[in-house]
Amino acid sequence: MVLLVASVFTWFQFRDRANSRDSAAAAECVEGASTLHVTVDPDIAAPVRTIADQYNATKPRVRDHCAQVEVTAQASAAMVAAFTSNAPWNDQLGPQPALWIADSMRSVESVRVPGLIEGNPTPVAASPIVLAVPEDLRRALDQAKVAWADLPRLQQGSLSELGLTGWNGLRVALPPGDATTAVAAAVGSAVSGTEPLSDKAAQSGQVVSAISLLAENAPQTRDTIAALGAMTGSPQLSSAPVHAVATTTQQIKAVGGSSGFSPVGATPVADYPAALMSGPWVDKTQNLIASIFADYLRTPQSAQTFTAAGFDPAPAATAPVPSRTALDKVRATLAHPVLGVQSTVLLDVSASMGNADGSGTRLTNVLAALASTMNVMPPDFGLGVWTFGKNLDGTTTPYKVQAATAPLTDNQRSTVTSTFDTIVPTESRIDQAYPALLAAYRAAVENYATARTNSVLLITDGPDDDSTVTGAKLLADLADATDAAHPVRVNVIVIGGNGTESLQNAAQRTGGTYTRVPSSDDIAFGTAMVDALTNP
Repeated sequence: MVLLVASVFTWFQFRDRANSRDSAAAAECVEGASTLHVTVDPDIAAPVRTIADQYNATKPRVRDHCAQVEVTAQASAAMVAAFTSNAPWNDQLGPQPALWIADSMRSVESVRVPGLIEGNPTPVAASPIVLAVPEDLRRALDQAKVAWADLPRLQQGSLSELGLTGWNGLRVALPPGDATTAVAAAVGSAVSGTEPLSDKAAQSGQVVSAISLLAENAPQTRDTIAALGAMTGSPQLSSAPVHAVATTTQQIKAVGGSSGFSPVGATPVADYPAALMSGPWVDKTQNLIASIFADYLRTPQSAQTFTAAGFDPAPAATAPVPSRTALDKVRATLAHPVLGVQSTVLLDVSASMGNADGSGTRLTNVLAALASTMNVMPPDFGLGVWTFGKNLDGTTTPYKVQAATAPLTDNQRSTVTSTFDTIVPTESRIDQAYPALLAAYRAAVENYATARTNSVLLITDGPDDDSTVTGAKLLADLADATDAAHPVRVNVIVIGGNGTESLQNAAQRTGGTYTRVPSSDDIAFGTAMVDALTNP
């Protein structure tokens, strides 16, 4: 009995010691430490670091690992560039993160590639994107109920319509970053009626023109802080180099000295989404820590930290934003404003263009559509008309310049219109489209109009080319004539025919369009012409 009691006592002692050793091992994190690398946008880095310190102070244990959060601040644009390149990770950006807190879902959308982001990012804070303006200007803008769609006009005009004298234009500064992209997209949405801005709308002439007018001659500033300083540092507000700055309400509060104005329409938001990254550099433990820390960032205690730093509470979900394609187009337009189109219309006048097509002929229908389109083109757009066939005017030249390409002043409109009555089909069914296109293309390159989309629009019901210029030579000569600094598109509309593969390739290689329509007496033809002559 004594031996039995001693054995039982020894077993319990051994079990308690084993449990104590196990507990001590767990407390010491038998699987070792695991560091979660978090990269955050600089605008929100300070409160995230504070919250990370609070989280680390709890000595978190995740899957028998001692979890530790380290925060690196890096501009969201730099992270987008790194994630979308195929280059090795740039160590100057800091460790490759398992959790990325961008400035907004616009930045996250811009890196949408399969396998990079896990699930749907959730916002941790928010700040509306507005225009920082002097208080006097805010009152005037607010009283006039200025909308997003009004900004391009005010940027290029004056503020007299707001009752402000001596203010020559709105002078909206567009510092590099998400706020500028958001403001431009809001303008595009307002003028197109699509929310969020669709891919098709972003490519449309009215949106490209509106964003271009906003960007053209915008005050140049290196960043938001410098722009706000240029606005608030001038003793005379009306003559200040900057009157308004695209920014967030949080930055307005942080810098001070200005008021926030939100134009009429949907207000874009910087929503700081926490995106869980997925890749070979993220193991399961880090992925779990990232998820836990993202939740911790949304606790009431963390929300107080964000609020104290000037941010709004996090919304329940991220707001819809334009697609990556639309955002890329917005950024491209901001970087390279296009203020209009300069196009040379190269019109087939071979005999077949005299064939009946609806109530008129192919040629009369084309001229009527051209006249109608010209009527809606603004004065700063350029237009010219060439015709092509074979041996025009009894010469060996396959083309004739009916009206040289120039901006559509009243005189130019009269010149173009007066040519319509003189353009008639030739007696030959044969044409020489390829050498005529080369001549028009070279002329467009030579007379290139800056800040415009330069193009040649070829309209044919053939072609029936019998020149010595083969399709291969056409493409080779076009390539030789191409000037990267003076790009010219070739747009082609084929009426009732198949066209040629060479013309199709010419359009594709120059960034133009190739459209086949069954008839010139059809809405599809009119739409194709309007798109070619008015869409930047």
